[in-house]
Amino acid sequence: MKFLCISAAASAMLLTTISAASADQLDTIKSAGKIVCGLTVVQPFAYNDSKTREMVGFEVDLCKILAGDLKVKMEYKVVSADTRVPELVQGRVDVLDALMSYTKERAKIIDFSNEYIEDGFYFIVHKDSSITKVEELSDKRISVAKGSLYQVAAERKFPDADVIAFDDGPLAFLAMQQGKVDATVQRSAAAVGLQLRSATGSPEIRLLDPPLLVQGSGFGVRKGEDRFRDYLNGFLDRLESSGQAQQLWDKWLGKDSDYKLTRNYKVGKPLTE
Repeated sequence: MKFLCISAAASAMLLTTISAASADQLDTIKSAGKIVCGLTVVQPFAYNDSKTREMVGFEVDLCKILAGDLKVKMEYKVVSADTRVPELVQGRVDVLDALMSYTKERAKIIDFSNEYIEDGFYFIVHKDSSITKVEELSDKRISVAKGSLYQVAAERKFPDADVIAFDDGPLAFLAMQQGKVDATVQRSAAAVGLQLRSATGSPEIRLLDPPLLVQGSGFGVRKGEDRFRDYLNGFLDRLESSGQAQQLWDKWLGKDSDYKLTRNYKVGKPLTE
């Protein structure tokens, strides 16, 4: 009888272990009644509103819509570009909603959904600069954000240029404004935002065509969470087909914003490097 009791206890423990192992991220989120999104502060994607002191932006709203689709509460945690992947892998956030561009290196560590945003990274100069073509930067001084995808791309494109890395994009942009470098590399939406917030009298900017690269960003999820990733892809398809994707764009980047940018991509498009 004692043997049977031990076996029953062991069986119960085994069933609990199997149940826990089979629970995936999607089930965990629904069970907890909340989703924690990892956000990186980049205006207009996620930033603190000076009037309300609340976090607002394109990706903040995107996370709110996702939480509504899941019928759970939305929470967020601010993560830096350097810490966002570790924060996800270590389980401190459920999903990255943080301008995560796809690269093969990142895809070895985390999985990506299809894209929800696409933007070009451009070489940017003063409006009155004598530089009119990208090729003219081959031996010039170019500022970039340290550790960024476009730092590597700029160094590869122009090995003889002096590519100078700053701690973040705004500092790299300021270096260009102050004439410390001949050009900077910035995401087009971020560059327009930095120009809009520049002090009165700051030099206007000009984006040089073609872009250094065009990158899409998607949700970042932990490896092995295929069901959650598939759910996110379906969510993005619904966002596009319902018209919510265009409304989100218009509010933060398009016709209803100060940016007045045109959307040239479809939400839900597969990500590639």
